[in-house]
Amino acid sequence: MLHYRLYGLLLLGAVASMGCKESSSANDGGGSTGGMAGGSSVEEVRKGERGSSCDSTNDCQEGLSCIVTGGCPAGVACANKSCQPSNFDILGTGKQCHLTECTTKADCCGDLPEELPAKCADRDVKCSQPTVPGCLVTTCLDDSYCNGGTCGGTCSRDGATCLTSDDCEQDSCDLDTGTCRFGLNSCNSDDECQLVNTCSTPYCNCTNPAYDPTDAICSDPDCQGVCGWTCAGERCVVDTSCKADTDCAYPTPHCGDDGTCVECLTSDDCEDAECVGGRCGPECEHDTQCGVFEACQEEKCVFVGCRTDRECVLGAGTGLFDPAQDPRLAVCSIEQGVGTCVYPCEIDAQCSPTEVCLDGRCEYIGCETDAECKTIAGLHNHPLPTRDRPWTTSAVCREEATTP
Repeated sequence: MLHYRLYGLLLLGAVASMGCKESSSANDGGGSTGGMAGGSSVEEVRKGERGSSCDSTNDCQEGLSCIVTGGCPAGVACANKSCQPSNFDILGTGKQCHLTECTTKADCCGDLPEELPAKCADRDVKCSQPTVPGCLVTTCLDDSYCNGGTCGGTCSRDGATCLTSDDCEQDSCDLDTGTCRFGLNSCNSDDECQLVNTCSTPYCNCTNPAYDPTDAICSDPDCQGVCGWTCAGERCVVDTSCKADTDCAYPTPHCGDDGTCVECLTSDDCEDAECVGGRCGPECEHDTQCGVFEACQEEKCVFVGCRTDRECVLGAGTGLFDPAQDPRLAVCSIEQGVGTCVYPCEIDAQCSPTEVCLDGRCEYIGCETDAECKTIAGLHNHPLPTRDRPWTTSAVCREEATTP
């Protein structure tokens, strides 16, 4: 009997325990249900701050984009990405820094004389040119082949100058001495003198006959210290203008009316070609005779820029321009007939560090003040002006010139 009573107590305890667990589970379930009704237990995804590593822009906070911030070898996908600002509070100005040094030739010359006295006009020819400028020692048929030099060969017997053997005097009998002129054998008539006098192959003689470095004009102080600079495009550059043909050299041996050395003045200066604008023949006949991004229009090479997107991609690969981004992103934008390779964009972060996204393309931010140009152009620690270099280089911020 005692055995059965003990078994009954154990069974009752087990049932009571199960009831507590079910109640607890029910209470927990009720708590969970109440919690779901009151709010979500799912944690919000935390977006990356500026500088945080990322795989895509979706990993970054609003206003930030996931961009490459570390260099990668060509052809390798870059994992060095971080969250950076999508746009910046910088607007393009449409202005550029322009270097300026002068407005007239006098700004480049300072105290140096701009002109030489008339007596010094041919000084360089006498003092500095042992050979004729533009003349090349080569075979020729006449003087026109020698660009100012003289064409000639040498007669084999007497050393006389000649172009052909017909110019050489032939052997003859000197009746006073009874000997041949070249052979020195006895003779009574020219028929007995048979040595042939022939002309060697003519070559250009490029010796300058006026060259005389001992002439007094070569040491005349009035002819020294003249300014060799001129003002072009607001920059002081070496003066290459001319006043006479002697100031010019091959392949532009003639001084034109505008003071520049040209290939020809008239068609007589050309071989089988017409003199057009100081050139023998047209500047071009086909596009292949012009430079990169130029086309032959009305016999002149004219810059037209790119024509297709592929030109921008392939041009960067051959070093035609320095791409700020992957050149495969570049497109050719043609405005007023001139094409420019640009990079399309939606946000500033897609452009190079000195550009912003303007109207869907990366544009240089430009300058706002002249003071900024000192830094942009690197005008620091320049030497003071001297007598030989009397100008000062400065930079100004100007509107970019429009393409005509």
